[in-house]
Amino acid sequence: VSEGKNDPIYNAHSYHTKVPHKAIMRYILHYTEPGDIVFDGFCGTGMTGVAAQMCGDRDVVMSLGYQVKPDGIILQEEIDEDGKKVWKPISKLGARKAVLNDLSPAATFIAYNYNTPVDVAVFEKEAKRILKEVEKECGWMYETLHTDGKTKGKINYTVWSDVFVCPECAGEVVFWDAAVDRAAGKVNDSFLCPHCQAELSKRNVERAWTTSFDLALNDSVRSVKQVPVLINYVVEGNRGRFEKAPEEADVALIEKIESNKIPFWFPANTIIDGKEIGRLKLLEVKNVHQLLPKRANWILSSFINKCSNNPRLVFIITSALLNLSWMYRWRANGKGGTTSGTYYICATPQENNTFNQLKTKLSDIIKAIGFRCNAVSNQDSSNLRIPDESFDYLFFDPPFGANLMYSELSYLWESWLKVLTDNELEAIENSVQGKGAAEYRQLMTECFREAYRVLKPGRWMTVEFSNTKAAVWN
Repeated sequence: VSEGKNDPIYNAHSYHTKVPHKAIMRYILHYTEPGDIVFDGFCGTGMTGVAAQMCGDRDVVMSLGYQVKPDGIILQEEIDEDGKKVWKPISKLGARKAVLNDLSPAATFIAYNYNTPVDVAVFEKEAKRILKEVEKECGWMYETLHTDGKTKGKINYTVWSDVFVCPECAGEVVFWDAAVDRAAGKVNDSFLCPHCQAELSKRNVERAWTTSFDLALNDSVRSVKQVPVLINYVVEGNRGRFEKAPEEADVALIEKIESNKIPFWFPANTIIDGKEIGRLKLLEVKNVHQLLPKRANWILSSFINKCSNNPRLVFIITSALLNLSWMYRWRANGKGGTTSGTYYICATPQENNTFNQLKTKLSDIIKAIGFRCNAVSNQDSSNLRIPDESFDYLFFDPPFGANLMYSELSYLWESWLKVLTDNELEAIENSVQGKGAAEYRQLMTECFREAYRVLKPGRWMTVEFSNTKAAVWN
């Protein structure tokens, strides 16, 4: 089974691992009948639920290469004994029902938004109303002067650069100026100190640090020294994008934002210890709000404050968070983005315009939500509060040993949702949690025991699993 990921439903909200719903549809069509109940105990973003409902959509089923007869019989092309292509019945058109479960509140929040009914027109109208209000209040944060010195432009993104210290002369080196060759479209591994011409690399330089007062913590904090180096912007009435080095007014705008206290709630909780998330401590990133630029925290907090009567709108925020974080990488080829499965912050992060990201994600989301109606549960799959023999088919895509640290990777989303994963029963290998291969196998064994209990006798279960270490299964 092979399916691409270029689908509005797949792309509306990122996640650490996600199986395209069209791939899952093939399994559900093969193993179930219309009206059967499917269970996914590690549901992630809820693509199993989407797949179950889509089995009743004739056009989507036919897009998989099947034929659908007027009576709903689904045909698949096969090769008969004589080597001829024939169409054989393999299933029947009709929605299946799904129960989706995950230990992660972030996962079940995403799954809920994909899998419960919503009036898309009302959702879109309310989201746009709030975005318009917030932009009226905070749009000034992304204003810049065009190179003519008179016309106002709107910032698309600002590129920042780490500052290092030369080990030979102790002079400060702006990484962007020394190492980035924009004409060649690359970042050089070695570069010269602008002060003493010593040959340097990121391996033999130290970071420059700065201390500032954090209004959210009411305390002084030490952080990696960064400076803005490039502004990409548009000017109303002018075609295309423009770029320039930050000017005095741009730096003053950033200082103005930094000197003001954000008027609404945003998460500033201490980041948990972890195997993957622990890398942030090396950069002195100790609180979750430090993962986002202050402009982003301010605008998101204003948005969330205005949508208290419609919590589903928070889905737009969680979908945009990674692209708004310092983990978004500027790339010389113009194809920036985040690196999946890690908390890596590069030496040239790209600070994106929050409004642009929210509007883009809103456009993606309204193509992906709507009519689906499945049950979503947030509980431990090793101790399900579900009666025996409840389900006709199970599709499991469980954690892969030490491949991904799910609760850590969901921490940014869950901090904004105000509900964190109880990782005591998280089925992974994680030295910080005191879990090795034995603990992982024991937890997974209990999950599979529960899966057997809730599955009807004689029915099927599909498990998707990938790990380069065979010892995981021993």
